[in-house]
Amino acid sequence: MTLQTLFREAINALRLNLLRSALTAFGVIIGVGSLVVMSAANSGANKLVERQIADQGTDALVVRAAKVENALRRGAVVVLTDQDANAVRELVPNIQYLSREVYSKVTLVAGNSSWITEYWGVDASYEQVWGVKLSEGRFFDEAEARSGAKVIVIGATVARKLFGAASPLDQTVRLGTIPVRIIGVRRKRGSFGGVDEDNFIILPIKTARAHIPNSEMSTARQLSLIDMKVSPGANREKVKQDVLALLRERKHLRGAQEDKLDVIDLTQMVELLNTTQSTLNRLLLATAAILLLVGGVGIMNIMLVSVTERTREIGLRMAIGARRRDILRQFLAEAVTLSVVAGLIGLMIGLAGSVLVARLVDWPLIIPPLGAAAATLVSVGVGIIFGYLPARRGAGLNPIDALRRK
Repeated sequence: MTLQTLFREAINALRLNLLRSALTAFGVIIGVGSLVVMSAANSGANKLVERQIADQGTDALVVRAAKVENALRRGAVVVLTDQDANAVRELVPNIQYLSREVYSKVTLVAGNSSWITEYWGVDASYEQVWGVKLSEGRFFDEAEARSGAKVIVIGATVARKLFGAASPLDQTVRLGTIPVRIIGVRRKRGSFGGVDEDNFIILPIKTARAHIPNSEMSTARQLSLIDMKVSPGANREKVKQDVLALLRERKHLRGAQEDKLDVIDLTQMVELLNTTQSTLNRLLLATAAILLLVGGVGIMNIMLVSVTERTREIGLRMAIGARRRDILRQFLAEAVTLSVVAGLIGLMIGLAGSVLVARLVDWPLIIPPLGAAAATLVSVGVGIIFGYLPARRGAGLNPIDALRRK
């Protein structure tokens, strides 16, 4: 039999028991589809992390104080102030830019529309600390920050919620009761760790303090965070430790109390996220491998049943001249055909699932050709590995015994 004839006969044999073949293929379909989706999800998530790193700035350090929230007490355990920010700026070397930051929730009103978002009151240097990229307009300058100008930069989500497809530039909106002018829209960043990175507004810290009440601030000069950008080529860890040492000395923190103040290194957070993502990906790949194993066992089981049902057919073929290797190839072709068809269906389902997942979580759609090819090859391997034993069993039958079988 030629290879073409062999696979045509295999397809005809599978079509005779279409429902059984479909149920048998289900495990392989799910396994291959899962491999494709996870491959695309991993690539998309990695691309998103790279984009977030580019947007956030890899040289940023953030000083924060630990917080407590309960019925009796709410707020910062250690209070960061403008004086602390000034001390860090003046006494710690290798800090290229520094920005103070206060934040909380606020309601933004535009015409008849309103939207609850987070505001960030910052210095003009915030743009350099975080490498802010805008899709429209500009960031506020030093003069506007010093004077407490009523200007804001908004995130893509806020722009969409309040203005739809229209440009929000130079539009006047209300922060509570005060009017402010939109001068810029930050470039869309998507979600990061399940948080919408585009639902915010940025305004001068002097403006925020003057016009937006913040229940978490116990003093007029209190800060939520101190954001810093390390100078190029500087030792990040040394800068971090110098900042911690200075602030712990200013706050008289000793022993266990030192944990009440922390400096977050964004690159370490990204590394942790990548490690977590890699672990999750391995678990999901193990799940897909188990599904493929189950599918392979199903194929082997159904091929053993097929050999038993067609024992007389095997005997007849061998009686009229078929060799054992012909029988082996015949049943192996059926197993491979079944797994390849299942693999192709799983591949299409996986591609559709990858598109759906990318849209739901709002990250880049990246389907690695290697991942799709690997999923297809895996399905072929499943057919060969799990189809060989039944095929060998069929080829090993004695022709006389096979013909006598009822």
